[in-house]
Amino acid sequence: MTWRTTRDYLCALLGCAALFFTGGCGGGGSNGAVGQPQVVVEVFPSNATAPVGTLQPFTASVTGAASGAVTWTASAGTIGATGNYTAPASVPHGGTATVTATSMSNHSAYSSAIVTITTTPVTLGVSPQNSTVKAGFSQIYTATVGGTTNTSVNWSVNDVLGDTTFPGTIVNGNYTAPAPVVTTDTYSVTATSNADPTKTASASVTVTPLENQEQQAFPIKLGASGVNANADCCSGTLGSLLADENGRQYILSNNHILGRVGHASVGEAIVQPGYIDTFCNFALPNTVAHFTAAPPIEAANVDAAIAQVVSGAVDSHGEIIGFGGIASDGSYIPAPPATTTVNASVGMAVSKSGRTTGVSCGNVTAVNGMIRIDLAADCGNPTAITVLFDNQIVMGNIANYGDSGSLIVETATARPVGMVAGIATIGPETIITANPAGDILSALNASTGNTFSFVGGEQHSISCPTSPDSEMDTSRQRMGSSRAQTSELLPANEISRATLAEHKYAQTIMQDPAVLGLAVSRSETDPQRASILVFVEVSKRLPLLPKALDGFPVRVVTSGRFTAGTNSRPIRPRCSPSTIQPTDFVLRWRPEISRWPTP
Repeated sequence: MTWRTTRDYLCALLGCAALFFTGGCGGGGSNGAVGQPQVVVEVFPSNATAPVGTLQPFTASVTGAASGAVTWTASAGTIGATGNYTAPASVPHGGTATVTATSMSNHSAYSSAIVTITTTPVTLGVSPQNSTVKAGFSQIYTATVGGTTNTSVNWSVNDVLGDTTFPGTIVNGNYTAPAPVVTTDTYSVTATSNADPTKTASASVTVTPLENQEQQAFPIKLGASGVNANADCCSGTLGSLLADENGRQYILSNNHILGRVGHASVGEAIVQPGYIDTFCNFALPNTVAHFTAAPPIEAANVDAAIAQVVSGAVDSHGEIIGFGGIASDGSYIPAPPATTTVNASVGMAVSKSGRTTGVSCGNVTAVNGMIRIDLAADCGNPTAITVLFDNQIVMGNIANYGDSGSLIVETATARPVGMVAGIATIGPETIITANPAGDILSALNASTGNTFSFVGGEQHSISCPTSPDSEMDTSRQRMGSSRAQTSELLPANEISRATLAEHKYAQTIMQDPAVLGLAVSRSETDPQRASILVFVEVSKRLPLLPKALDGFPVRVVTSGRFTAGTNSRPIRPRCSPSTIQPTDFVLRWRPEISRWPTP
């Protein structure tokens, strides 16, 4: 019996731990001195298939050594220092090659992989072959690679020959269309095989203008891009239509969209579309209304303003883009909201139509929020301020920058619930805050002496975009939530009791500058019980918080700061504004603290 056979036999009887004086059980590829850890090398993949002349990457894992560095060798073909193996130009004897990684710390520790060399060429296909995407929306492409274990590809998107427009971006097969676009355009999405770069496959994507961003003929539908004419190059959403007791009609949006955060004068023009959507050409938009009033933003607890419409410029029925559904060609059908408002409740299904993300649906995640929102010195506002809003509605992934001013409605009835006011980010996701519709009407009534109501029609449901393989995106839309039905509502008495606890401790908790706000949400363990969310700025030290407030569990959610959600990004090459979120607000979600709550 050889030493190795004897050692393996003893290992089976006594366990390898007893043989501390050996390099360990199992064969070559590792060795170690007495008292030193065993060095083990592993190669991935352990088996591969590579057509002649193609590339196959390998990686090595080294444990038990001070350094993870390895040297690579191949019995046929070539391999570089980083593990990139190139198959030989012809099939070697036996049809295989051996790729070996050897530890640079212990040359007796190594591992090998077997590569089957073939003459079968690499094949490549891309799906879907043809797709149509609205401006700013996304489409997932899939590459199918055959003949090799190296199935990775490089993605690119290009103009067709002679086109000078910006074609959008693609990352790991996720294509995002440019926004805004003035006319329909077609681009080529291409996958290139990393195994054999001579193999490519392409698909076409047609990008159509998003109706919410287009310049409309009179009378315009709402949910549309717009802004105060005295703003800089930015855009928000002209959300909905109000009427006073005398029948005069007004566009409703945010103070930071129409009123320049309290700096607008009565009569200032409100234009459609906003300047971002005319590529900062200030002469193109049409005047559709004139600024009328805005409750004082720091005292009224709402970020709202109204502008009296120009006769004939705005649809007098209050129709909103997409509230009537989606036509067979993918275009939005307008319809008015209902006229009566409804209070938000945790779990309620809601919808909106806005400048950046069009029609999207989601659920109310928290209510009665006390949220600090930053309003920057831009979009015509000369002075940056931070305002603490109470009684806020909180949702996730239903809007993005530029959707400020969008009317939030109950999906089942189209009754107004609130208006988008703020946005924060958790990595790629968003947290949206809204002023309640009832609070907005009360503040406008109090500040003007008039009595306002929503212009609309009968109750009806909103048709939400759906996606069969995504619970976070609707119709491949970057920021919408696909949940279209109300989940079980949190009982009203539970919300009331949790709100009392929230308000009891809010002043103390929010003295910490890291705390951005509080809100009443659902418990993670009991859908009938409430919890209290504490939003903490991701870049700040976590405050010391109790596990519960008067029996309601505390859930910490770290995020970026809440900001007014205008779109005021600079213009990109080829005169196309960026569709990427402002980098100042792209902050990392810390899952070890808490996950973003489900409705």
